[in-house]
Amino acid sequence: FVFTERSTPVQKITDSLPVTDEQLEDVAMMEGYINSRLMFGVRQRLDLQSVAGNGTDPNLRGIKNVSGIQTRAKGVDPAMDAFFKAMTSLRLVGRVIPTHILMHPTDWQNIRLSRTADGIYIFGSPTDAGPERLWGLPVVQQDAVAAGWGMVGSFQPAWISLFERRGIDVQMGYVSSQFTEGKRTVRADMRAALAVFRPAAFHEVTGL
Repeated sequence: FVFTERSTPVQKITDSLPVTDEQLEDVAMMEGYINSRLMFGVRQRLDLQSVAGNGTDPNLRGIKNVSGIQTRAKGVDPAMDAFFKAMTSLRLVGRVIPTHILMHPTDWQNIRLSRTADGIYIFGSPTDAGPERLWGLPVVQQDAVAAGWGMVGSFQPAWISLFERRGIDVQMGYVSSQFTEGKRTVRADMRAALAVFRPAAFHEVTGL
């Protein structure tokens, strides 16, 4: 094999929130609460960008939009069959072992509620939690992409990695006329890059 030179830009992911001087002074633990919520918001946006980012500054290029990933339409196949065929293609074309399945919660709901002709739930009784697995792989429910889309992939560091230039930084300052209004803006941000080393290690399934 040979190496091909590629560039993956480091992008800044941010979240911010205006807050009044009185809230900071009078409400106990307000600053700690704001910081934790903003950090959660940044991580949530990172999740969305990692799956569905379009790659246009300042967005990451998510797995779904990486050139070279494999794709198949469900067509007339049951959803479970389509995912198994995608797993087989990963082994034959991508030369990888699939590790996880991404799926919208409503698509997983349709599979989880599958029943036999006589009404028996395939994935176990409603009184049981049931396995969050399909063909032996853990199912990760995501809503970054609308229902009808799923992905099987080999999420090993050799094929995909997230590089964080630094952790989440929280800052506070004045924006525009906030100084005279008695307000401040709290901002949290981080810098990260997502590198997909082997696009063929990921296979999307459409039309679920």
